[in-house]
Amino acid sequence: MPHMNPQYDDVASDKYGTKFPKTSLTARVVTLVSLIVSAAVLKTNTVSFDDVTFLSYKTFHSYKYTFYVTIFGIAYTLLQLPSAIYYMKQKNHLISSFGYLKFNFYADKIVVFLLATGAGAAFGLTMDLKKLDSNGNDSKVQDFLTIAYIPSAFLLVGGIAAGISSVHSSLALTKNN
Repeated sequence: MPHMNPQYDDVASDKYGTKFPKTSLTARVVTLVSLIVSAAVLKTNTVSFDDVTFLSYKTFHSYKYTFYVTIFGIAYTLLQLPSAIYYMKQKNHLISSFGYLKFNFYADKIVVFLLATGAGAAFGLTMDLKKLDSNGNDSKVQDFLTIAYIPSAFLLVGGIAAGISSVHSSLALTKNN
């Protein structure tokens, strides 16, 4: 029985509704934008003390890990974006083979895990370093650490959006079974 309001009729859509492809694409775009912001802020956050000594993401292994995980997430999201755009426009997967859907299922889970560990590593290191200099003796170090929270937060947002994409790939896999 059709609804009084046609927006609730899912006659022409798959069993998940008409908003499923839009939210899938939105999650990928939010992931991409937040990861780009995270990488840019992490890369540009540097502090010089003199001609020789400086702090950057390269100084600490946790920040390096966070940066490389972010770059990997950007590359993976860029690879997935055309498929999400096609899915939104056509309401059908670009490649609808079971193997491709299974690949997306596992790859999305791995990317979410990597982004979450990258965000955790950056948050953890920043909090630990702030405790070491809790008196705030060196304002340059405090500024560096305060700015280091920003890419961590954007990476966390990207991880949450990637998690939404992961749920979508799970649903696409179960729908195809």
